[in-house]
Amino acid sequence: MADNLSGKPIKPRTSGGIRRPGQASGKYAPAPKHKEKPVQEKAPVSTSPVKEQKTTLQPRRRKTRANLRFEKDVNQRRRKTAITTLFIVLIILVTTFSGFLAYTYMTDNINNPITQDSIYLEQDSLVKFRVEKQESTRSISDRLYDMGLIANKTMYRFLSKFNGYDGMYNAGTYTLSKGLSYDEIMYILAETPPETIKVTFPEGFTTDQIAARLEANNLCSATDFLHALGTVDISEYPFLQNIDFSTRDHRLDGYLFPDTYEFDVLSKPEEIIYKMLDRFNAIFKPTFYERLEELGLTLDQVVNLAAMVEREAKLDAERATISGVFYNRYTNWQPGNRKFESCATVRYLYKKLYNEDLITILNEHTKIDHPYNTYMYEGFTPGPICSPGLASLEAALYPSKHQYLYFVAKTDGSGGHIFSKTYAEHLAAKGGQ
Repeated sequence: MADNLSGKPIKPRTSGGIRRPGQASGKYAPAPKHKEKPVQEKAPVSTSPVKEQKTTLQPRRRKTRANLRFEKDVNQRRRKTAITTLFIVLIILVTTFSGFLAYTYMTDNINNPITQDSIYLEQDSLVKFRVEKQESTRSISDRLYDMGLIANKTMYRFLSKFNGYDGMYNAGTYTLSKGLSYDEIMYILAETPPETIKVTFPEGFTTDQIAARLEANNLCSATDFLHALGTVDISEYPFLQNIDFSTRDHRLDGYLFPDTYEFDVLSKPEEIIYKMLDRFNAIFKPTFYERLEELGLTLDQVVNLAAMVEREAKLDAERATISGVFYNRYTNWQPGNRKFESCATVRYLYKKLYNEDLITILNEHTKIDHPYNTYMYEGFTPGPICSPGLASLEAALYPSKHQYLYFVAKTDGSGGHIFSKTYAEHLAAKGGQ
C-alpha cells in the first residue's frame, strides 16, 4: 500500500495492534495488570445477644382414605401370602410325614399279618366286650377307652376308617385284654365270630323248663327271664296283638318256639325272647293263617290245641289222629263229650300246684277244680300248656278226619295209643291191656 503523501510504501507495524492512548509502545510495554477485587469491609460485630432462629417445618401431607385403604390392602395381601406360604409348607411336611407313617404301617401289616393265632390275651386282664347291633365306631372307641383297652379314641377311629372296618363290626360278645394293639382289637371285633352258647329246647318244654335251662347255661336267671316275659315289648309282632294273656300262667306260653339256638354269651332276657318269637313267626307260614280262617279258629286256639297234641303224642304218625279226636270233641253236639279230657293238662296242673311230676293219673286227679283241668272244664285251657313244635302245629291245623272220641296209651312200651269211637270201646281198650 502507498502513502497518500510520499508515495512510499507503508511498512506493517509489529506491535500486534493499535496502541491505545497511554500504552507503551514496542516490546517493552508492561504486561497488563489483573484487576483486583475490591475488598469488602467486614460488618461490625454486634455486641447484642443473638436471637435463636426458629426453623419453620413444612406441614406433613395428610393421607387420603383411598391411600389408607390401599396400604391396608397391601398389608393384608402380604400377611395372606405369608400365611398361605406357611400353610403350604406345613401341608407338604404333614403329607410327607403321614405318607411315611402310612408306608411304615402298611409295610408292617404286610410283613406281620394279624391272625387269630398271633393274638395273645393277657389272662390277668381278660374282659368281655359286647358290640351292639349297628353300633358306631365312635361308640365302640368310647367304651374301649372307658374300659382302659385303648389310650386314644381318635387314633382308634382313624385306624378303623383307614383299615376299612367302619360298619364291619359284628354284633356280639368278645374276649379282650389289656396290651392288645388297636389292629388286634379291630381284627377280633370284625374278623372273628362272637362268642355264643348253644342251647336246645325240646318240643313240649314248658315256659318254666325253658327258664330253668337258660339259667343252667348261665345266660340269665330263671327269675329274670320269667319277669321279662311280662314286661317285654311285643308290639312288633302282629300275631300276638289280639291275644288275652291275662289268664295264663306266663304271658307268652306256647309262643317260645322250641329249637336249638345260639345265644350271645351276654344276651339279655329280652333278646332271648325276641329270638324265639322270631323263630315262631318264621315257621308259621302265611298258608297257616289261611287255614285258621278255614277252620274258624284263632291262632291262640290252634297253638293251645297243638300244645296238647305235643304232650300226648309219642309217635309222629299219631299226631294228626290225636288232633282229630280233640276236634271231634270240640265240635261234638253232645255237651258231655265237649271236654277234651286230656291227661296232659292234668299232669301240667299237678306240676303247677305241687311241683311234682305226675306219672300215673288217678280218678282223684281228674277231679281237681282248676281251669287247666280239661276233665272238669270244656274248651281250651287258659293258655297253651307247653311250646309245641312244627309237627304238632301242622297236626292241629290239619287233623285227621275220623269218628274217634277216645284214646288210651298202650302198655307195650311202643308209645302208641288205642283209639275208640264210643265210651264202651274205650273202657274195653283200657281193661283189655
